[in-house]
Amino acid sequence: MMPDYSVVVPVYQGQETLRPLALQLRQFFEAHGYSYELIFVHDYGPDKSWSVVRELRQELGAEVMRAVRLARNFGQHNALLCGFRHARGRFFITLDEDLQHAPADIALLIGRQQEADYDVVYGCYEARRHAGWRNLSSGLLRRLLRAGIPDLHPDYSPFRLLKASVGRHCLEMRNSYTFLDGYLTWVTAHVGSVPVSHGPRAGGQSAYTLRKLLRHSLNIFITFSDAPVRLLTYASVLVFLLTTFYSGYILLRKLLYNDLLPGFASLIIAIGFGVGLLLLGMGILGEYIHQINLKTTRRPNFVEAETLD
Repeated sequence: MMPDYSVVVPVYQGQETLRPLALQLRQFFEAHGYSYELIFVHDYGPDKSWSVVRELRQELGAEVMRAVRLARNFGQHNALLCGFRHARGRFFITLDEDLQHAPADIALLIGRQQEADYDVVYGCYEARRHAGWRNLSSGLLRRLLRAGIPDLHPDYSPFRLLKASVGRHCLEMRNSYTFLDGYLTWVTAHVGSVPVSHGPRAGGQSAYTLRKLLRHSLNIFITFSDAPVRLLTYASVLVFLLTTFYSGYILLRKLLYNDLLPGFASLIIAIGFGVGLLLLGMGILGEYIHQINLKTTRRPNFVEAETLD
């Protein structure tokens, strides 16, 4: 039977937190009377999380808990997509393994989704309980991403509830870099959010270092935003126009007044016009590369939200 909710949890260093997380999830769903399944995707972490996952599956039962072990570390968002492929519920719920997302707050996501039948609902944090450097760097990077990807919901977070149909559309996409929230912006604009709690990490260490956060954000920016290409295009056109006008000015001055040093006019025209032409060509090539990137992502041309036939 199709459960109401499929909870997908990417697992990397959850040896200490997986058991209390699974028990809290079971307690929540049984208390509210929802049918559910738990899907733990082990992303080839360094600890003994997979052994804990296997033990939990025996304790909770195969009808409640499913588990997948990846062949190597593919990253959190790819692990979530793997979980979506195995999920059977009408709705998917994603949350981290470290208990910073309280399972009890799933009720807030469900209530918010039912208010307006949202396709996606994010749990947003009133206060983040990361380390100081992580809060500072994450806040700055989130602002840059929102500027570069205007359609990205401002409250995006790894604590999400989404319709199964929306999650399965994400499975159809292929990209050089996977960013689930970027995929969701391509699928739907009917997105809501609700404030939730954000607790301290209950065990283990975060896999995200400052270097990984920077690399993650840079990959997202290049893959999902057209801002770098547009900036290059506008700059190249501007430089081309300026150098062309200046070269024309030098040529006219040479012809009318002939007061320039010998060879100066030809040098300026060759360098100025040549550099402008090269930059303009780079901008045009950048536009072509951007279109190729859009094509290879298999971004959907349309998504049917409702059909009356």
